[in-house]
Amino acid sequence: MKRRNENQNANKTASCENKRKFKDFCIEIFKVGFVGFGGGNALVPVMEEAFVRNDEFDEDQKTYDKDVLVANLTPGALPVELASALGNHAFGPKGMLLGPVLFSLPGVIMAAVLFMVLSSLSEGALNYINIAAVGVAGFIIALLCDYIAKVFARNKIVSERRFKRTYLVVGLVIFFTCGSAIYKLLGVDVTSVFSISTVHMLAVAFFIAFWLHGNRDALHITTTLVLSFLFMLANGKAGFLSQIPFLLPVVEILMLVLSVVGLISSVRETKVRLELDRVGIRKTFWSWLIFIVVLSIPAVVILQDAVPFLLRDLLSTFMSFGGGDAYLTIADGMFVEQGYISEDIFYSQIITVVNVLPGSILCKTLFGIGFYMGYGTTGVAALGILTGISAFACSVGASCAAFYLIYYLYSGISKMKAIEFIGRWIRPIVCGLLVKVMLALINSGMALDETTGVSRWVILIFIVVLAGVNYYVKKRFKPNPWLMVIVDIIVSLVFFAIL
Repeated sequence: MKRRNENQNANKTASCENKRKFKDFCIEIFKVGFVGFGGGNALVPVMEEAFVRNDEFDEDQKTYDKDVLVANLTPGALPVELASALGNHAFGPKGMLLGPVLFSLPGVIMAAVLFMVLSSLSEGALNYINIAAVGVAGFIIALLCDYIAKVFARNKIVSERRFKRTYLVVGLVIFFTCGSAIYKLLGVDVTSVFSISTVHMLAVAFFIAFWLHGNRDALHITTTLVLSFLFMLANGKAGFLSQIPFLLPVVEILMLVLSVVGLISSVRETKVRLELDRVGIRKTFWSWLIFIVVLSIPAVVILQDAVPFLLRDLLSTFMSFGGGDAYLTIADGMFVEQGYISEDIFYSQIITVVNVLPGSILCKTLFGIGFYMGYGTTGVAALGILTGISAFACSVGASCAAFYLIYYLYSGISKMKAIEFIGRWIRPIVCGLLVKVMLALINSGMALDETTGVSRWVILIFIVVLAGVNYYVKKRFKPNPWLMVIVDIIVSLVFFAIL
């Protein structure tokens, strides 16, 4: 009887200790969310300090290193995936679900407040917001330039050959995607031959990765060049070849078939052996599916085209390689170019807000798109927040589902040539796509010439100089991002007031 009471007391003590640790974990991950500036990789040492080097938690260095590696191979929001992994290792399903939500919550709450304020302003007040957004654009362009510079520097360390090829890849992506943005910047009314969307560019990139992935024979190179060129020409702004019956569907089917063939070949070459915890996989994916479905209900009730929109949320997350800044190119292609949200709102309001707040850019961007879709449909900010939550749930759920898929398969697929090829070249491709984002930010700022009377070329020079100063200050002094943004906004308001 005495031993039984001792066991019960021990179990009760262990249960209390586990609850205390879980509470401490929730508080700590929420605190990390408040300092979540600088992108996913910038948060890797922050999370390591909070959970690996902290004796309060049981995360070991080897497990954390694997989490970081898998998160970098996985599309979606890297810090959200790490938060889920940390919670899952320590507390199982409840930690897996609550970790990423609590990490993202500070940024999403602050974003919701700012979106409600922006959506209720008058046209005159919005003009001041757009002027302030020019200052933020200078900050964002500096961040994107820093990202691009790091990609080039990393590839130069690998080899001089990789460095030169990075220039080639970035140049080709700019050539095929940025034509219309460049013509718009120059004020030339010309239709670009290509200027394909981000989605189509990534489709070509994955086709090359799965079908080519290092093969140098004539068959692979010829089919890759011909099919990729036809696909981009048919999907270009000028619409060449789009009138030829069945051409585009045939090209797309061939690209899909060859991608599957190449992927199977890659699996055979590496002799992938998968030893899976099928029960764990089922529980994990059912948990995230239920999470997405339940939180998607508000959008389904409020929005007329909710299902296509939510599916695009999921797809855009699965396509998001290269960090949060890179997701801006995906969002542009999936939502702006397809008419779900206007370019003006996306670049002057959503991007402005998500880049000055902590947390995942991907999650905040989808929350913002969902908010403005709900608000635009109903005119009620509270309903906009509900549709924003649905979009946010898709971003978190898709990110974590992708992470756990790669996590379970990692030991087998990490050596596949196709996966290595994607890991090697996805960041240079993203660099080219980020140039498109920078051009869009500049064009958005130059459009203020109509409401402010300031020459569009003067605005262009101002943005370029401001971005250059931001880049130098960031590299030289590493100031607080909030301080940089506030100074940029003040400088922009003063600049337009003087002129």
